[in-house]
Amino acid sequence: MLYPDFNELIRLGQRASRLQILSARSSTTAGSGDYASPFRGQGLAFHEVREYRFGDDIRSIDWRVTARTDKPHVKVFTEERERTVILCVDANAAMRFGTRGTFKSVQIARAVALLGWQANSSNDRVGCLVFGDVPGGLQFFAPARSRNALWPTLKLLSQTTQGVHPTAVPTETALKYLERVAPTGSLLIVIGDFQPATEMLEKRIGNLRRTCDVVLIAVNDPADREIPAMETVVFDDDAGHKLTLDTDSRVAREAYAQQWRENRKRFEDMAVRRGVGIVDLHTDKDVYADLLLGVRRLNIGKIRQ
Repeated sequence: MLYPDFNELIRLGQRASRLQILSARSSTTAGSGDYASPFRGQGLAFHEVREYRFGDDIRSIDWRVTARTDKPHVKVFTEERERTVILCVDANAAMRFGTRGTFKSVQIARAVALLGWQANSSNDRVGCLVFGDVPGGLQFFAPARSRNALWPTLKLLSQTTQGVHPTAVPTETALKYLERVAPTGSLLIVIGDFQPATEMLEKRIGNLRRTCDVVLIAVNDPADREIPAMETVVFDDDAGHKLTLDTDSRVAREAYAQQWRENRKRFEDMAVRRGVGIVDLHTDKDVYADLLLGVRRLNIGKIRQ
């Protein structure tokens, strides 16, 4: 599939209703990599631990506190409140790439649909910022409880027009825009391939983390990590320069793979320093399964209560 199919993105709303992964819980950073996951667990947010009272659900007993105090204590949860969710979407020409399964742009659009429909069904305010090969280079759809932001975003991502804005728009530019428009307490979900992971990207994420939760969804293709031998290949970089790679050369292939590994490590280290989570998508895997797996990994061992 070369382009996202709008009808498919609409149908994904049926699967999204069962996803239930977005949360209205604020994250609190206590140190490198320590944060409360911004994804939904049971639809409730932890509030406090108090002594057991007659009628409390015994399944809520906090056994660690009970053992320490020698008195039964229970965890108290509160209903999650509505929040603003903003999907920040990389639509640069570089996303129209894929060697197996489908293009990055297609997986990105599917993820936007799943996350957007789920947030919409949870009565959260959904907004979208699309940057790259779109009119003006950047299009912002203000958060709304209705489909007023999600619907035009899905239409925009499904368009087959290319070269509307041929100059690449860096992720850093989009995040700088979000610094001005994202309401305090918002959940910002940034979706792209994050190549390269620059110091400025980390700075922008750090600025946003002062007032918002941030999750990074990285879309990957097998050829990002390791390129097969297929003679000489010509690439276009973000500046429009031609890059030639002799893929039949073992040395050239290893240099290519090493560059990817170094960028990935910078990206992961940046996420740890800024206390944000990473979810990985793959062009050759099911986007729904990837999202669930990524959320599960974020929720295990990283929630501090």
